Amino acid sequence: MEREPEQEEGTAGRAAGPAGDHVDFRHATFHAPVIGTQYTYAPAVPAPLAPADTWPRLRAVRRLTLGIRPARRFGEEPTLPPYVRRDVDDALDRIVRNRLRTGGLAVVTGEALSGKSRTAWAALRRAGGAGTRVHIAQPGADLRGLPAALRGRDRSCHHVLWLDDLEGHLGAEGLTAGLLAECVHEGVLVLATMRDDAYDIHRFGDGPTARVLSGAPTAGLSCRWSAGELTRLAGAADPRLADARRYRGALGVTQFLAVGPELWQEWRRAERPGAQPGGHLLVRLAVDLARCGLTAAVPLAEFEQRTARSFPASDLDWAARPRLGAVGLLVPGERAGTWRASGPLVADALRSTELPPPGPDRWSFAAETAREHGPDDFEAVVRAGRAALRGWAEADDEYAVWSLADLAALAGDDTDARFWYRRLAELVPRLAQPFAEYLLGRGEDDEAVPYLMKAAGAGHERAVHDLGPLLLARAEHWLARSAEAGSTSAAGQLTALRAALAGDRATVEE
Repeated sequence: MEREPEQEEGTAGRAAGPAGDHVDFRHATFHAPVIGTQYTYAPAVPAPLAPADTWPRLRAVRRLTLGIRPARRFGEEPTLPPYVRRDVDDALDRIVRNRLRTGGLAVVTGEALSGKSRTAWAALRRAGGAGTRVHIAQPGADLRGLPAALRGRDRSCHHVLWLDDLEGHLGAEGLTAGLLAECVHEGVLVLATMRDDAYDIHRFGDGPTARVLSGAPTAGLSCRWSAGELTRLAGAADPRLADARRYRGALGVTQFLAVGPELWQEWRRAERPGAQPGGHLLVRLAVDLARCGLTAAVPLAEFEQRTARSFPASDLDWAARPRLGAVGLLVPGERAGTWRASGPLVADALRSTELPPPGPDRWSFAAETAREHGPDDFEAVVRAGRAALRGWAEADDEYAVWSLADLAALAGDDTDARFWYRRLAELVPRLAQPFAEYLLGRGEDDEAVPYLMKAAGAGHERAVHDLGPLLLARAEHWLARSAEAGSTSAAGQLTALRAALAGDRATVEE
């Protein structure tokens, strides 16, 4: 670099330059080679968009690329269930048809998960011809190249710019008032969706986004379906829509369909070590109760008693946290401290082939819990359990035999209960105890003794404990009968037995 002639050798002249990272070396003097980097700043060139006549045709667009959330699929079911017409459709059809003629922006607004994208797309499908071409812009995409993409296009067909979640497309590189005016001039429909809260933020005031939205017609949706919409839903044959009718609870239909896959996948993954195994188990118990037919909510203590473990608050908090702002894996019941599995999770569990059927222990749990907390469900749970377990019991699965005997007893079917309790005693001698308890509960002490002896002989601790006092009582009864009949030896034995028993009681009291 040459020295400036007016500078003395060895002196570096300094010129005041602007603040920041800019340094001006024009008046500097150097005495050695210098390596430097020069940065040249220029306005960014808009990314080119594909020419409008190469955009996909309407009928070729995959709906899941539009921001529409998939529903759960089973077998060969399509990705999405059939569209159910909404009350807003007639008004939206008029808006879309008009904007296809004139160009400009139309916005479908609504709550999160209210079906905005699906409804907007259905309207475009109804109004747009087969030749309509659609450009689907991803959030944050640079739209400044749109005018160039539209030049020279075939004006005999419609061209549509699709902007899902419009708030992500507003800004200097997105949809501006100037770019929207260009779309109107070119007769291009800009079809957008926007959450209610985002629309309110951007629509009102005197900012640039308000100018974009101010002239755009809107159609609003709600998660809460009207009576007319629910009537139309009832005529749909798709099983997922039938599930929505039956299991959605307080959820809207679109919420139910959208949140289901999220709940299912998160719950299934939570079983992994280091994830949420405790929360997974808690939810699994609630899901299995629902699969057995229990609709009532259950206190947390019931789940803890059944598993002989406590569930910390972190497990319950994780299970109850709303997903997508809609619903958790567990939802609170009508009574404080009670919980049930959420409707979308129950519906998917009932249709899924990933879960094994509820086992004998789950059916017993469901029946006992229904008797205590869901009497309206009790008969249905017991009836379903007896039907579900019979095949296993006939194959001599001891736990199924035991549960089936208990369920028959709960149902008041004495003949069936005796049959299965007797079968259980034959399969596993130590499990003659449940039959003995059943007989004792009905006052049939003499019939219970042989089964108590069988269980005690096989090592059942409770049978050992219960058998002695029962035999003593029987001995006292029959010695008294014999003494009354005149047997002096029986009378002596009875006296000695009663004295011994009285001594034992005195010792215990002391």
